[in-house]
Amino acid sequence: MSDLALSVEDLTVAYQSEPVLQDLSFGVPTGSLVGIIGPNGAGKSTLLKACLGLVPIDSGEVRFFGAAHRDMRHRVAYVPQRESVDWDFPIRAVDVVAMGLYRQIGWFWPVRRRHLRAARAALERMGILEFADRQISQLSGGQQQRVFLARALVQDADLYLMDEPFSAVDASTEQSVVEILRAIQAAGKTAIVIHHDLQTVREYFDRVLLLNRRLIASGTVGDVFTEPNLRRAYGGRLVHVDRPAMAVGWGDS
Repeated sequence: MSDLALSVEDLTVAYQSEPVLQDLSFGVPTGSLVGIIGPNGAGKSTLLKACLGLVPIDSGEVRFFGAAHRDMRHRVAYVPQRESVDWDFPIRAVDVVAMGLYRQIGWFWPVRRRHLRAARAALERMGILEFADRQISQLSGGQQQRVFLARALVQDADLYLMDEPFSAVDASTEQSVVEILRAIQAAGKTAIVIHHDLQTVREYFDRVLLLNRRLIASGTVGDVFTEPNLRRAYGGRLVHVDRPAMAVGWGDS
């Protein structure tokens, strides 16, 4: 068994001949909480999608636990950006979560009581069981995000890829996400999370992947999350990083 939950070698992705990601190589040890950070347009979401085969890659190799994704789908869960989902689709929250069990259920078999029990248990873990039978369009942004996290949790995966789970959520939902991440790690599992708030990187993660189309650095927070590396990634927009408080300033200089 590989000691890497995810390994990427020489990954390049281009849209209409324009490089989005260039020659990325890195490894993510099992049991890690990894924050992917970088400026807007750095290719963070594209990286996750390329690893999952959701966008084509021009070159390179991606391995999950030492094998191709098609052989490890059952061990990998994905939480997309909330903005990428059609929340007006007429479906209950509990049914969205049950979709995470499709490998157990089968595409053409009915959802059984045990599946709904598992889905409701995941919603309860996220603190929104009371909304199980509500249409997803009737939920707040934070509640919708919790539904998607519950759908990932019910898969009982070994690796979780999350695209901005903290985006546009309230403080309560953010704390719930943090608790879930810590529980994932405590169970010996791995989470890779696209994250924007530089002030919470040290608090939430133990490893960082710093990206701006090319890999700036990858490794432990202490090694990677440094002012020189952040300046390389963010350019002149980064004014200062104060280590004790992790205050991050932005400007034109």
